Amino acid sequence: MSQFKLQVKDVLENTYFKSAEVVAGEDGLLRIVKWAHVIEIIQVDNFLAGDELVLTTGISLQHSIENFIFFVESLIQKNCAALCIEYGTSIQTIPEVIVALANRHSFPIIVFHDTVPFVRITQDLHSQIMNQQYLMISTLESYSQTLNKNALLGQTAEEILQNMYHELKTQIIFSIKGREPIFFPNMPHHKRQQLVSMKKSAPLAPVFKNEPIFIFDQHYADVTLYREDGLFSEFELLILDRTATALAQLLMREFYIEEKRDIEDASILGDWIDQKLSKEEIYKFIVTYHSNYKLSSGAVFMLATPNAVSKVQEDIVYSKLYYRNLFEQNGFIPFLYERKSYVIFILLHKKDSKSSRELLNSLVSSVQKTDFYKKQLVQGYQIAIGKVVADVEEIPKSYQTALETLYICSKVQTTSYFYDDLHLYHLIYKLQMQVNLQEVIQDYLQPVIEYDKKYNSKLLETLQVYLQTNGSKQQTANQLFIVRQTLYHRLKKLESLLGENFMKGHNRITLEFMLLANSLIEDKN
Repeated sequence: MSQFKLQVKDVLENTYFKSAEVVAGEDGLLRIVKWAHVIEIIQVDNFLAGDELVLTTGISLQHSIENFIFFVESLIQKNCAALCIEYGTSIQTIPEVIVALANRHSFPIIVFHDTVPFVRITQDLHSQIMNQQYLMISTLESYSQTLNKNALLGQTAEEILQNMYHELKTQIIFSIKGREPIFFPNMPHHKRQQLVSMKKSAPLAPVFKNEPIFIFDQHYADVTLYREDGLFSEFELLILDRTATALAQLLMREFYIEEKRDIEDASILGDWIDQKLSKEEIYKFIVTYHSNYKLSSGAVFMLATPNAVSKVQEDIVYSKLYYRNLFEQNGFIPFLYERKSYVIFILLHKKDSKSSRELLNSLVSSVQKTDFYKKQLVQGYQIAIGKVVADVEEIPKSYQTALETLYICSKVQTTSYFYDDLHLYHLIYKLQMQVNLQEVIQDYLQPVIEYDKKYNSKLLETLQVYLQTNGSKQQTANQLFIVRQTLYHRLKKLESLLGENFMKGHNRITLEFMLLANSLIEDKN
């Protein structure tokens, strides 16, 4: 008998089963029994939850084969462990059609050739089940205490899996996304490949029981049990759950250790983005942590944290670990550095610049759909991605362009957080650094701006929407929620202020450029 589970084959060893005979479904003798129930009616839906050993005299089955079939089919659908029938005045034999049905579903049917006390049977079995439950809870408590104790001693993932195997003696697979899975006990390479292929093709197959591990709302790893018979006990599933929790805590601890490492490397990372390191010094630093590193593309991802007093440090730590995990899961090598209110990730990748850019775009798109990101927006966080570069020496350029992008995104509403998608805004930003762009804007838009101020009108907004809709009067009116007549009046006024040809050729291009420039710098006035 198993220590923590009662199976049909164990029940047959009970004293009251001496005269019992298995007449059908012998292949199902390993089914688990969680309770014993006496039933003398055909309708069983409201009385069973699954894994019960059902005992009956067959008093409701003796007159109709249809009722007998319906009864057995109902027990099979309810995933009962087995059916025990007492031969006597009600039933003296099991019809062939019932035997065939039970054999097809490996559903054991056991008959008693002598009269047996059902009450004594249920008492005995329930006593066994309760004792097993008590022992299981005690063992689980002891196992959890061992996990907690070893966690304080810095236990590794392999040691946790070893403890798990000691309890279960079942094949374990621990897989972290992007890494080779760990098998405990280890298996020959061809068998490992076989199991991995099986799991990928049929992840919900009964021979596997899987417990996912989530780190910061992201599916990071899996712990999987494999049994050829697919008969997992409640104890095995509870051990699996507790082990997954312990492994999640271990992974979190590793993330925090990396966080500490980043603090120690802050001086080097600061010099790197400030262009104070030679190419040789950069490579020497990278290979300290990634010995097999090869030349790749790179980019700087920036997270601007809110300046509000309500800003909580734990939220920032959570954010850093969240994004680090996201980048690592997708093949990036992240180096993290903090400067003032900025969290800076230097991201390196084995792929070329174009592929890295596409991957980053995909990641940002997926992040924007998460509750985590939406919450960050409300709290005042902002993100930006600098120019994707082809050499580690160009990371300072990616850093500077990320800063520019962050500034632009803080001033105007954009549909992208990538430097490469904001060409005109970057041109305006650079012009602003060289000349007094406000004076240039005044030369072109001053009449409209002054008119709006004097009469509290909306000519500037009308001009902007009219240009965006390529001069479509209907679309402009719809977007501004005004009638055509009002729009015609505004356009007439714009012609008088900007000239009749303001929508033609270079005049239109210049106005569009000046409107963009004005939106970028107007908050500074």
